[in-house]
Amino acid sequence: MNLTGDFHTHTKYSKNNHGKNTIAQMVNAAKNKGLKSYGISDHGPGHLLFGIRRKNILKAKQELEQLKNTTDMNLYFSIEANLVGKDGKIDLKEDEIKLLDHLFVGFHRGAINNFVNPFRKIFNSEKQKQINTQAYINLLNRYNVAVITHLNTYIKVDLEKVLKVAAEKGTLIEINNKHMNFEDSDAPVLIASGCKFILSSDAHKKENIANVANALDFVKRNKIPLDRIVNLDKIYK
Repeated sequence: MNLTGDFHTHTKYSKNNHGKNTIAQMVNAAKNKGLKSYGISDHGPGHLLFGIRRKNILKAKQELEQLKNTTDMNLYFSIEANLVGKDGKIDLKEDEIKLLDHLFVGFHRGAINNFVNPFRKIFNSEKQKQINTQAYINLLNRYNVAVITHLNTYIKVDLEKVLKVAAEKGTLIEINNKHMNFEDSDAPVLIASGCKFILSSDAHKKENIANVANALDFVKRNKIPLDRIVNLDKIYK
């Protein structure tokens, strides 16, 4: 199997049935698919519809920890926090961040205190893009972010500026299979940035774990250097 690990996946802790399976079911499915490593990253608590409840963050971590005794896979606990402030703030508290193996951050519609102008498609779209760009730069300077998820999906940024800071900080840029977040025309900027990348299924049910076919097609088509993708077997051709 070419994919060595899948780390952006959602469980039933992403509320309102947004995630379809329990942690145990997801871990078992990941093992059956031959992954060496697996991680969960449910939505941050600031998302009105899908966010994990704060009281469940520690509970979910403990549940995953118990499963480490049942598998030889490396298991990791993360939260896909929401970028909510122009100043780069997210919807996790410091004590919650300390519970994580890795901090994932993305922008989602429906998060509380969302900074984006709801009329961005009508008014000041270029201005909003610059606000978005600075928000991501502030995020990277404020937190130790392991992965930026589906960058450029819901809001647009100046890729060159954000990727420059991400490369300096060692933050991975996700190529998301569910939300294909880059156009082929973005590939030269991605390559020139020096950033490293991670492929993610963004699975919300066990059947979709390790499904990165669209992401792989993007990588192959645009000749993204394989040694810059952290969760691909380098013998992949």
